[in-house]
Formats: sequence, C-alpha cells, structure tokens
Amino acid sequence: MEKPLRVRLHILSPVHIGCDEVYEPTGFVIDKKKARLIAFDPLNFMESLSSEDKQRFAQICMKGDIPSILEIYKFIASKSIEGREIEIASDLLSHYEKVMRLDKSEIKQKLNQFAISRTTYNPYNNTPYIPGSSLKGSLRTAYLSKLARDKGIKNWNSMDNKGLEKNLLGGSFDSDPFCMVKPSDFSPVGNAGTKILYAVNKKKKSGSDAKGPFQILETIKPNAIFEGMININQPVNKIRNPINKLLEFINSVNGENEIIREIGGDSVVKKIKEQFHGKIGSSTFILRIGRHSGAEAVTVEGNRQIKINQGKKPTIFLDHATTIWLASETSKPSNNNGLVPFGWVVLEIL
Repeated sequence: MEKPLRVRLHILSPVHIGCDEVYEPTGFVIDKKKARLIAFDPLNFMESLSSEDKQRFAQICMKGDIPSILEIYKFIASKSIEGREIEIASDLLSHYEKVMRLDKSEIKQKLNQFAISRTTYNPYNNTPYIPGSSLKGSLRTAYLSKLARDKGIKNWNSMDNKGLEKNLLGGSFDSDPFCMVKPSDFSPVGNAGTKILYAVNKKKKSGSDAKGPFQILETIKPNAIFEGMININQPVNKIRNPINKLLEFINSVNGENEIIREIGGDSVVKKIKEQFHGKIGSSTFILRIGRHSGAEAVTVEGNRQIKINQGKKPTIFLDHATTIWLASETSKPSNNNGLVPFGWVVLEIL
C-alpha cells in the first residue's frame, strides 16, 4: 500500500455537491434587513408560537395544496425567527419578495423555480463537507484521460464507455484497480461558509443565454479549505494494473478558462497563479468537483462524445459541450461580468 496521503482541498470557485435536499418553506425565511436566509428547526419554530398561532399554522399546513405553500411563506415571514444565517445572492431578496406577491395563476410555475438546493452537510453541526466519492470521481476521470493519451486511444465508440474504461484499467467491477483508491470525506478547516447563488446557462461561443431555466444552489464559498485522506490499498489478486503515481496523472487546467475570459467572466487561472505559483504538478494539483463542473470533467479526453440536444433539430454528439453553467448573483444577468465557473479546486499534499 502507498503511504496514506493527507491532503487539503482549496476551493477556488463556488462548489455545489447535491444531497437531494432543498430548503423547505417550513424551514427558512429571508430576512430583509440582514439580507440573509435564516434556516431554522421547524420544531423549535412551532414551540415558539402561541396556541392561537399554532392552530392557525396547522390549518394552513393541512390545506395541502400549492397555494398554501405561499401562505406558509407569508405566515413564517411575519414572525421573528432566529436560526442559521446563510449569505444570499444580491437578487434573491427581491426574488423572494416577488414570490410573496404571486397570484394563483403563477404560483405553480414560479414556486418550482424558487426551489433552493442544499449542498452536502454534516447533520450534527450543519457545516458543509466534501464527500470522498466526489473527489474520487474527479481523480478517476483524470487518471483515465492520462492513460488514454499514453496509449494513443482516441475516438472510442461512444456507446461503449464501459469497454473503454476496462481497456484502459485492465479490469472492471471487482478487478477495477480504482476500487483500491479510498478517499475519506473532507471536513472544513476553520469556517467554511456557504452562499446561495444562481446557476445560469450560457452558450460558449457567444456568451448569450442558453435555453433552460436558472437554478438556485447553495454553494461552498471560494477560499474555504477542507482536509482529508487518500488511501491507495494493496491490490488484490484479480487486479492486474495497480494504481501507481496517481497524482502525477491529474490534468492541468483545461481550455474552459479561455471560454470564461471570452464571455467576460473572472479567470480561475489568475487565482491559481497568484496562490500556487510554482507548485502546480509537484505538491498541488487542479481538479473540478461537484455539480456543473462540466461534461468535459466527467469524460475521457480524446474520447468524448457529449450529447447535445438541439430542440426540434436532431440530437448530435460532439467532443465538447456547447454551453456552460456559471454562478451568478442574479437570475438574468445583464452582462457576463462577475460570472464564475463552478467546481474548481486545488488539491494540496500536506
């Protein structure tokens, strides 16, 4: 077994790793004075209500229809509530106020658009963490891409991704050498704050809006730091090609940063150069993790066949995505200034 690696993840751009949870209407309010989302325990909230308010709130909840969700928002907003404060995008407060003024004909569609997806968190203290599985997926893709380059494998059959991985790794399932790579979950060092941002879809060539609605995501803020371990265990007999020198296989920053520059966004490259000059490839390595890290970050270089939906036109497959998801302070940014890509991190060996 290689010596266990103690590693640190530096968050360079907003990271969202889904946990299949959203902030429920009965569990938060947006404070207008603080411009913060206040997340609270619904049971504690109920205990703070008078008998009359409890009865009124129960009546609203028992309606069980979509308009009653808006009534819940309004009822909670009328109370003084304490809880965990979360920074929000500049446009979210006005968005929240618009939701509170919806009429019945708009409620179903507009409320669906106001769903706020939560990032992975420790349920005991509500702090964010990064699952080892998210890091492992990124490491695996980088490793496969390096193997494909070294072996000169290009344009593999797009319908046989499993065959490509088996060819590169020399095994599958219980003979897959990556089953010996075991990253721990990564816990925050100090305060790792989160911020609720909009995810907007842009066309790579023009920087104009792509089709599809925006999303609202809780993200881990840039400059947060997480620590964990990576163990590479001794391979069992079925594994023919053990994982060696894993970190040397990690890709460097790809061409997406040029796209970010073209459409007016901030450059992750600049931040990397400022913070990790001279260390990339030796003690620090660049990765992308989490939601909206891009189709290129989860496909093997030189063998990408990314499905492109063209509406009424036939679906096509390309070696690159035609759109990119960016983090934004507003749901409909008037220009591309201030938009940043999701999921860039630097892995540092300690």
